[in-house]
Amino acid sequence: MSDPLGLSEGVKGLSAGLDGSREAAKSVTKSIEGIQNDSAEVARNKAQERVRARREAELKKERALIKALEEWKRKKQISDEEANLKIKFVKQYGAKEWDSVLKIKLDIENLERKDNEAFQHDLKEVRRVQVWCFIAAFIVTLWLKFVIGVI
Repeated sequence: MSDPLGLSEGVKGLSAGLDGSREAAKSVTKSIEGIQNDSAEVARNKAQERVRARREAELKKERALIKALEEWKRKKQISDEEANLKIKFVKQYGAKEWDSVLKIKLDIENLERKDNEAFQHDLKEVRRVQVWCFIAAFIVTLWLKFVIGVI
């Protein structure tokens, strides 16, 4: 029997549409699951990065403590050696001569400080010249590019 109203064709079209919708829903579901997996992976990576950063911070803290202890030991050793030297020197040469040694030490420290200040001043001047050289190079580059059109 023939279908004068086209119901069978309509049902077939509806069935095909539902099948297409089901496939589209599966595809959307897969996309959503993929996005969720990606976001979970990003969250895991960030968590691992935070753990790594925390461990590095703890390690730096421990290293700082170790360095501080080593520096304290070094300064303590120097201080003890200076005290022993003072005792031996004063016994052998007297307190007046020790004052002369301290004056010489102070002169050496002042000379080192002045040398460091001169170095810092020279370094500042060199940096200033570098800045002016960069500015001049920039101007020449612009001139070559826009006025002459070489570059």
